[in-house]
Amino acid sequence: MCGIYGCCQRAKAAKSALCGLEKLEYRGYDSAGIAFLEGEKIEIIKSVGKVSNLKIKVGEKVSNIAIAHTRWATHGRATALNCHPHTSENFIIVHNGIIENFKELKSNISEKFYSETDSEVIAKLLEKNFDELSEISDINERILNSILKTQNQLIGSWAVILICRKNPLKIYAFKNKSPLIVARGKGENHVASDINAFEKREKNLLKYYNLNNRNIAEISQENIIFYDEKLNKIEIKEIKKQCEICQENCNYKHKMLKEINEIPKAIYSTKKHIKNSDFKKLSKKLKNYSKITIVGCGTAYHAGLYGKFILEKYLNKNVSVELASEFRYKTQIKEKNELVLAISQSGETADTLAAIEIARKNGAETAAITNVCGSSITRICDYVLQTRAGAEVAVAATKSYVCQILALYMLASSASGKRISRGIDKIANKTILSFSLENLKEFLGVKKFFFVGRLCDSATASEGALKLKEIAYVHSEGYSAGELKHGTLSLVDENSLVIAIITQSNILDKTLNAVHEVKARGAKVLIVSQFELAGEGKEILLPAAKEEIMPLISVIPLQLFAYHYSENNGLNPDMPRNLAKSVTVE
Repeated sequence: MCGIYGCCQRAKAAKSALCGLEKLEYRGYDSAGIAFLEGEKIEIIKSVGKVSNLKIKVGEKVSNIAIAHTRWATHGRATALNCHPHTSENFIIVHNGIIENFKELKSNISEKFYSETDSEVIAKLLEKNFDELSEISDINERILNSILKTQNQLIGSWAVILICRKNPLKIYAFKNKSPLIVARGKGENHVASDINAFEKREKNLLKYYNLNNRNIAEISQENIIFYDEKLNKIEIKEIKKQCEICQENCNYKHKMLKEINEIPKAIYSTKKHIKNSDFKKLSKKLKNYSKITIVGCGTAYHAGLYGKFILEKYLNKNVSVELASEFRYKTQIKEKNELVLAISQSGETADTLAAIEIARKNGAETAAITNVCGSSITRICDYVLQTRAGAEVAVAATKSYVCQILALYMLASSASGKRISRGIDKIANKTILSFSLENLKEFLGVKKFFFVGRLCDSATASEGALKLKEIAYVHSEGYSAGELKHGTLSLVDENSLVIAIITQSNILDKTLNAVHEVKARGAKVLIVSQFELAGEGKEILLPAAKEEIMPLISVIPLQLFAYHYSENNGLNPDMPRNLAKSVTVE
């Protein structure tokens, strides 16, 4: 969830590290800090709030080595003391992840602790191990062995980069379950928690490597050496940096609005490129699995609900959908010939990765739908379906969700031998262009929202409600329309807006029953449908399309409404409070 950046670069290391942090701001954070070598002294500067505050404090420092960090609070409040980097006598570290046994480790360390964080224990433990390995005369070898010993004592997840005062011209990096990418360049080398941090550096950076669990990287300005968990030197396979859509806002006020408007392009690119060898192999096998389970979190889970609908409809096969955070702890019932299909925009979602590992241990085959090439999930699944939404920077998922829906639709269609609908990108573009905020201004002051639908529209309802929660901070709930009268109807009154998604003709009348029930209790009603139902309430009229693909279309006006509601209330829809783009901790 945090952003990590380190670089070895003549004179410009501090500047590059801060630039890298800015590229990682979309991941969510509450404070930022940097450590850099200035002359023979390592300077540490921290700041609560934005990276821009940190940049002012750092100024135009000249440095050859720097490590930097944006923190998203897990242990301890957002304060300067809790901000990274954390230090011991010789080690300065930044850390992403959670150290589960930090209390136990702290109890065995005599050195004083200054922060409330779990991360500080890493610096102190490195120091303790470094002291205990004093018989090793070579400083570089001693540092590497201290890292190895430390990793063997840690429990949890970590991506750590550090500088040692005894050898300050190198950066050391090591990881377990949290992502770290190393980039090799001409006379400069870098490391970051996300490949997007390297945007606009492509002319200088030539090769990218994804560290595997418990790998260690020794990075200098001239060289990168990789080690395995026994300190054997190893080679790591180079990964390709996917061509991403630029993060700049261009003519849009916010990245979220820009990314919604990129949906047609994302649909076109995903539809064109997703049919790789894994897609073809999986679609041929799909009918033969005795059990299919889809796992995901948040928006990805809602995409999974659509996946259940379309796979059951097209394959006539039972499909279950599980929250990844629950799947990893539930009683595991092993079945032969089972597929576990994971959905994750980033490919680094901690709960989803853990669910996949459990599925593999249980003997299930695994597949992933992800938007990030070379991410952790792509390296552990048997089949990978790569969506091509381009880099999604706003925290609230928009174009990536639509591409997940598209991938599931295409997979189900291919497996069942059905023809895939044409022109989906053009229908999406028409939906965006026809959206009118002017007709919805009366709803911008509402504080209580209920989204309802049936079948696949229920998944859209849940996703629409989530978008309002995420970026507008108002109470909103998504329900199956038939469930309103089983308790929730007691909350509906004249202060409520009920948004009904109605795109499936066979249950149109049934969903309208729910509309009549809430109107009878004074609620305002907004209908999202391709059927002309304006007499039932104010309507967002969608362009007609095959009903199975309507969830790709009907969610777009809900995303736009959430965006405008947030922006109208003076909020920043790109960086909602308390949330992070890539949830790499449990």
